[in-house]
Amino acid sequence: QWAHGDRPSAIRAVVLYPLNALVEDQLRRLRMALDTDETHRWLDRERGGNRITFGRYTGQTPVSGSKSAAATGRLREALRRLERDYGAVRKLVDEDPALNDILYHYARPDGGEMWSRWDMQETPPDILITNYSMLNIMLMRQVEAGMFDATREWLAEPGHPERIFTLVVDELHSYRGTPGTEVAYIVRLLLDRLGLEPGSPKLRIMAT
Repeated sequence: QWAHGDRPSAIRAVVLYPLNALVEDQLRRLRMALDTDETHRWLDRERGGNRITFGRYTGQTPVSGSKSAAATGRLREALRRLERDYGAVRKLVDEDPALNDILYHYARPDGGEMWSRWDMQETPPDILITNYSMLNIMLMRQVEAGMFDATREWLAEPGHPERIFTLVVDELHSYRGTPGTEVAYIVRLLLDRLGLEPGSPKLRIMAT
């Protein structure tokens, strides 16, 4: 999806949620901020057509498993459905602009939202939205290792003090007791994989 990009691919921010339902709500908000016609026109004019990429990486993201003919077929069908659904909703909104809000419940095929796990594994998104269970799995699997390696290299490249990794922990008050301890260790593992210390000037943590 973004192999043609001319800037280094790395995860600039991870938005961490306890539940998939909250992930879906954040996706809608990011689409409203980053994938509107107005935003695209500004990016085309001021940023040379660059897109701020973002992606949901959860159990609902196509397509799970290794690359095979069957998995490729499932992804092809998912992408066809994405384009068909967005096109249908876009037509409704064009006919009745009052329905505009429903547009952001659907991914825009030509926008900055990443289409699949494979795309994000190849070119990590600027903003990765996930839950702590999936992040834990990603940190243990080889198939996602390149996403963290690319981010670590991007952060460590000399001469770029402006490169900062942002961790957003939503619903912070919900991480208590054993689940809170589990999430704390996952965050430690993540920072270790990225070569960051808690006090690093290249780390920014936001909590809500």
